[in-house]
Amino acid sequence: MFKNKIILKILDYYKDIWALGYTSAIAHWDLETYMPPKGIEHRAEGLGRMATIRQKLFLDKEFVGLIHKAYNIKLLTDQEKGVVRVLRRSLKFYEKLPKKFIEEFEKLTNKATVVWREAKGKDNYKFFEPSLIKIFGMNRKMADYLGYKDSPYDALLDLFEEGLTTRQVQEFFDEIRDPLQKLIRYDKPHFLENARYNKNKLRALNEKILRFLWPEFGQNFRLDESTHPFTTSFSNLDTRITTWYHERDFNRSLLATVHEFGHALYDMQSDPALEMTPIASGSSLVIHESQSRFWENFVGRSEDFIKRFLLDFQSVVGKRLTVDEVLMYFNKVSPGLLRVEADEITYHFHIMLRFEIEKGLVDKKYNVSDVREIWNAKMKEYLGIVPKKDSEGVLQDIHWSQGMIGYFPTYSLGTFLAANWQGKDKKWLKEHIHKYGSTYTLQELLKKNQMKFDPSVNLDYLRKKYLQNGA
Repeated sequence: MFKNKIILKILDYYKDIWALGYTSAIAHWDLETYMPPKGIEHRAEGLGRMATIRQKLFLDKEFVGLIHKAYNIKLLTDQEKGVVRVLRRSLKFYEKLPKKFIEEFEKLTNKATVVWREAKGKDNYKFFEPSLIKIFGMNRKMADYLGYKDSPYDALLDLFEEGLTTRQVQEFFDEIRDPLQKLIRYDKPHFLENARYNKNKLRALNEKILRFLWPEFGQNFRLDESTHPFTTSFSNLDTRITTWYHERDFNRSLLATVHEFGHALYDMQSDPALEMTPIASGSSLVIHESQSRFWENFVGRSEDFIKRFLLDFQSVVGKRLTVDEVLMYFNKVSPGLLRVEADEITYHFHIMLRFEIEKGLVDKKYNVSDVREIWNAKMKEYLGIVPKKDSEGVLQDIHWSQGMIGYFPTYSLGTFLAANWQGKDKKWLKEHIHKYGSTYTLQELLKKNQMKFDPSVNLDYLRKKYLQNGA
C-alpha cells in the first residue's frame, strides 16, 4: 500500500500533524458534550494556538519539499497518490491563509458555538447575530485568500467537496426543484408526533439499535447527547456519535441516531492501514452524507427495520402499535420547520434555502441583520410555513456557528447519491467505499464502481415510493 521511500518519509512526519488533529478533535467533542460553558474562553484560546502549530508543521520546508517531490513521481500506488492529493489541498490552505487569520477564525467559531447554543435556548437570533456577522466576514476573507474563478462561494464549497462549484450546485437544484415540488403532499398529522416517550427507554433503544448494527458498540463506538447531533471519529478504534432527546415524537431522536451511525460506519470500516495518514476515513462530504442519508432513509424508514424493533417502539411510547402505523409515521410527507426532521421530499427545499442565503451573504447581496426575515420569507415561498421561534428557524443548525459555510449543499447531493446504494449491505459498502478512506475523489470512486451521479435515480425512487405505493 505504502512502499515509496518519499511517501514513507512524508507519513512518518505527518504523524505529528495527525497527533495535533487527534487532540483537537477530542477538545471539540468535549466542547459540544460535557464542557462547562464558562470553559470556552480557555478552550478557544488553546484550540486557536493548536491550529497555528498545525499550520507551522505543515509549512516546514523539508515537509513541503517532500510533498512537491512526491507529486512528480509517476509510479505510485492509488493510496500514495491519494496521500499526495490530500496533502497538496491542505498545503494550499495553509500557504494561503495567514497564521493570525487561522488562529482568530478558530477562536471565533469555538466561542460562537457556545453563543449559538445559548441563543437557540433563548430563541433569540439577535444574541447570535454579532458572532454571525464576524463569521461571514471571515469566510469572505478566507475565499479571497484561497482564490476562486467565478464566485467567492466556490472557494468555500471546495473546502467541503473537492472541486464543487456554485454553478454545479445551482444546476443540480434547478434540475430537482420542479420534480420534487410535484411530489409534495400534506399528510395529516400522525398521533405519534405528539406522543410522549420515556427518555430512558429511548436511550436504551438507541443503544440497542446501534449494537444490532455494530456488535462492537461500547468498545470502539459510543453514543452521547448534544444540542445538535454529530459524529466525531478520532480513529476507527474510537468513533463517537451524539443524538438529542425531546419530550415527544421519538423518531426525531431515533432517525438522528441512525443517520449519525452512517457517518460512523464509514470511518469505522476504513482500512486500518490508513490510520494516522492523511487519507484515513472519508474526506468527501458528498460521499459521507450519502452514507448517513442511506442509513437514515433506506434503512431507518424501512418496513424491515420497523418490524424488527416494533415491540421496542411500543415500550418507548407505552402504546400498542402496528407496523403500518409506524411505517406511516416514519414516512409521512408534510412540510415542517426543521431540516433534520424533514421527509425525503421536502428536505431538499431546506437545503436550497440555506444555499441561497449563504451565497447571498458571501456575495454581499444580503445582510446578516436581515437573515431571519429572509429565512422566513423563503420558508413561506418553498414550503408554505413560517417559523414562530428562532430555534425552529434561523437558529436550528449548528453549522454557521462553526464557520462551516458551504457545507449544506453536500446534504442534498449526498442524499441523491445515496439512492445508488439501495440494496447494498455493510460488507458491500466496506469493500467498495469505506475501506478506501480518502484515497479517491467522488468522481474517481464512482468511476471505480461503474456508477455516475445521476439525480434521476433518486427521483425515480421517490416517485415509486410516494406516488405508486402512497407510503
